[in-house]
Amino acid sequence: MTISSQVSEADARRLPLSETRVLLGVGLAIALVAGLVFRVVGQLVLVPSRPFVTAAVFALTVPVMWALAVGIFRWRGLSGGAKREAAALLVVPGMLVDAVSTALFSVVYPNMGLEAAGLFGGLLLLAYATVLVAGFVGR
Repeated sequence: MTISSQVSEADARRLPLSETRVLLGVGLAIALVAGLVFRVVGQLVLVPSRPFVTAAVFALTVPVMWALAVGIFRWRGLSGGAKREAAALLVVPGMLVDAVSTALFSVVYPNMGLEAAGLFGGLLLLAYATVLVAGFVGR
């Protein structure tokens, strides 16, 4: 098998453009809803002086994001390489939005103290990593 035929086979397995758009849209919707939630209650759940609450939020993030990702994969009927591609498509919109929201943390999230910015960034990384791993493992 030549390299050009391997590339052609890989391209043939790519998600259709319509599915790509759906996944990007779903990812953007999730990011915007999550941003709104933290805009409203972030000061209650990401407080450095309340480590048990913060730890609970971090601990709950993994199963919630895993279930959300797997649910989306099932809803869209995705498996194998399509799940990997879908996972990346789901997280990219949020990563782009959060690049701005974290840079302008005190403007976007005036309800949270600046000391919570590191916790917020860590939580974002954990959430995105969980979705990506869900796309690469499992059935």
